[in-house]
Amino acid sequence: MRRLHLGLIVATVLLVRPTHAAQTDDTSRCAKLASMKHPVVQILSAMEVPAGDFDAGPADVIHVPASCRIVAVARPTADSAIGFELWLPAGWNGRYAQLGNGGFAGNIDHPSLAAEIRRGNAAAMTDTGHKASQFDASWALAHPEKIVDYGYRSIEVTADAARLLIAGYYGHAARRRYFIGCSNGGRQALIAAQRYPADWDGILAGSPALRWTEQLALFAEIQHRIRSKSANWIPEDKLPAISFAAITACGRWTLECRVDVRRLTCRRGDSLQCLTGAQARTLALIQSDPLGFDPRFAAVPQNWNQWILNPDPSAPSELAFATSAYRFLVHDSADWRIEQFDPTVDPPLASERRMTGRRLTDIVDAKDPDLRPFAKHGGKLIMYVGTADALISPRAGIGYYEALEQQVGVGRARAFARLFAIPGMQHCQGGLAPNAFGQAWIAPALRADPRYDVRLALEAWVERGRAPRSIIAAMYGGTGRNRYVTSTVIVKAYENPGKVAAPRR
Repeated sequence: MRRLHLGLIVATVLLVRPTHAAQTDDTSRCAKLASMKHPVVQILSAMEVPAGDFDAGPADVIHVPASCRIVAVARPTADSAIGFELWLPAGWNGRYAQLGNGGFAGNIDHPSLAAEIRRGNAAAMTDTGHKASQFDASWALAHPEKIVDYGYRSIEVTADAARLLIAGYYGHAARRRYFIGCSNGGRQALIAAQRYPADWDGILAGSPALRWTEQLALFAEIQHRIRSKSANWIPEDKLPAISFAAITACGRWTLECRVDVRRLTCRRGDSLQCLTGAQARTLALIQSDPLGFDPRFAAVPQNWNQWILNPDPSAPSELAFATSAYRFLVHDSADWRIEQFDPTVDPPLASERRMTGRRLTDIVDAKDPDLRPFAKHGGKLIMYVGTADALISPRAGIGYYEALEQQVGVGRARAFARLFAIPGMQHCQGGLAPNAFGQAWIAPALRADPRYDVRLALEAWVERGRAPRSIIAAMYGGTGRNRYVTSTVIVKAYENPGKVAAPRR
C-alpha cells in the first residue's frame, strides 16, 4: 500500500501540477486532473461545477458552491473497484474531510458531500468497492478482496488519492485532515484512527458499529428467535409496558438500563401489561450484554418497532442486516434464511469466519483500544452515542471508550479523546429528546459555535487546543424556514464511573 502511495505521488507531480498561469483558471486546473495516469487510480472525470443546483442523479439535486468534482476508481487488487468522489471548492478553507458510509456501504451520498463543500472543506467519499444498498452484502459472495476493501482498504486508498489530487489542484496539501462518520461510518472512523493514525488530525466517530460482526450475530439470534416461533414475538402494543417497567426501575436518564423480566412476566393469563414466559425470554435476549438494547426506549416510535420487531420481512431492519450478513459474509449461501440460524453454532461464525488468511473480525471490526500512535501524532477523537439507539448498541461505544482509558490511562485518554452519550438519541440522530448538535447536515447545530456544533468543537480542539467539556444538543419542531427550537440539553463528556486507574508502565 505504501508503494502505491509513493507511486501516486510521482504520477501526480508529473501529470497534474499546474503552472502558475493555469492556477488562475479553475476550469483548466480541474480539467488537468483528468489526465492523470496511474496503474491503480483512474480518474473517470474531472469537471468544474458552477455554483447553484447540481443534478447528481435521480432525485439527487444538491445546492453547491463553485467547485471541481472528481470521479475516480482505484484498483489496488485484481478484484477491487473502489469508487470515490472528491469535491474541491473554489473557496477552500484548507481542510479535508472524508466521510464514512452506513451499513454495508455501496453508495456515495451527494447531499453530505455538498454540505462539506458549503463549509469550505475539500471532501471525499468512497463506495468502499461496490455499488449496492446499505442493507445488501451480496457483493461479498466469493469476493474476499472486496470484503477487505469494505473493511478498511478503501479508507486509505481514498485518503491517499485525495491528498495528492488536492495538492495538484490547489498547489499545496490540506492543512488539516478529518474523518467524519456515524454507524458503519463510525466504525470506519475508528478504523482510520487504529490503522492509519498518522493520516488524520481529527476524527468524529458516531454510534460506531465497531463490534460489527458481534452485533450482526446478535441481530441474527434475535431475529431467529422471534421469527421461528410465533409465541416468541413481542407485539407492538406491549412495548409501552416494557418502557414503563424499565423507566420505573432505572429512572429516565441514567446511562443504561436492564429490566428484570421476571417482574414483567404474566401471573394470571396474558394482557398488554405483561409478557408471557416466551416473550419475557425474548426481551432478555434483546437487552442482553454486551451489545443489547435499552428497554426504556422500546415504545419510542420508529425504534424497536422499526429495527427489532418489524413484522415486514422486506423492510430495512435487523432482519435485513442479519440475513445479508450470514448469506454473503458468513455462509456463502445466497439461499440461507434466518430460520436456518443455529444458536449454538452460528453466533461465533460471524467473527471467526476466515478469508484471505484472516478472521472476518480482524478485517471488519474496529475494537483495538490502543490509540497511542494516533495520540502521538497529535490526533483528536470525539465519539458520540445515543442511549436510545436500537440499531447499534450504545454499549459498544461506551465499552470502547472505557477500554481506551484502561489501555492508556484516564489522564492520557482525556488528553485526546472524548465521548458524549446523548440521552434519548436514537441511531446517529433523532428521538424524543434533544439530538441535533451538528453531527450531520440533517441534524444542524443550534448555533455555529463549538459549544453547540460538534464539528466546530473538533476543529477547535485540533486547531486551537480547546478540548470540549460538554456539547449542547437541540430539539426542533416544524420544518424548513418554519423550524423552531423546542428544547435543549447540555451533555457533559462521559466520565467512566469505574474510575479506571492508569496502567503501570
